[in-house]
Amino acid sequence: MSAHRNSYRYDDYERDLLSLLDQLRLDRVAVAGHSLGGYVALLAATRSDRIDRIVAIDVKSDWTEADAAAAARAEPAVQRAEPERETLVARLVRGLAPAVLSDDEVETLAERSIEPVDGSWRFRWDRRVLATEPVEPFAFLARVRCPVAVVAGSDSDVMPPESAQRFGDAIPEATVEVVEGARHHVELDAPELLARRIIE
Repeated sequence: MSAHRNSYRYDDYERDLLSLLDQLRLDRVAVAGHSLGGYVALLAATRSDRIDRIVAIDVKSDWTEADAAAAARAEPAVQRAEPERETLVARLVRGLAPAVLSDDEVETLAERSIEPVDGSWRFRWDRRVLATEPVEPFAFLARVRCPVAVVAGSDSDVMPPESAQRFGDAIPEATVEVVEGARHHVELDAPELLARRIIE
């Protein structure tokens, strides 16, 4: 788990991605990114030929007043500590609903997401990551330099089918697949299908 940062701008994430390729001594790679991860991968592909192809999974393409208000609320926010770990586990499960996870899957997520602190428990992630910049993909999608598979859930409220098609149409070399019955977390609702697409 990486330490919290002073800045969570899209350029910061892009530099982290390219820095990781440097550390792993990788030249050209395929990148699968969900939501913000897909946005960052696409942005990086406009500036570097090291991104060979992308699976962009349910990426947000618009920015509403509600999004701006949520980002403003997150700017000064800190994680609230809870005396019982199970309180946070239950919150984690509610946050992923209506996806249904096995007990083992929930515990794996909890181990990665929750940490002890001064006799209490809190989520590891920095709430300031939600204080994002406006999403403006159509300003750069036409400059993406590699093949892209856009994958979206048919029932997603982040990338509904019509948004997915418009998104794909803006990328020079893109395919669009809408996964029936999946929501925003396509990786949870259709893991086997998504794994096949990544391997392909």
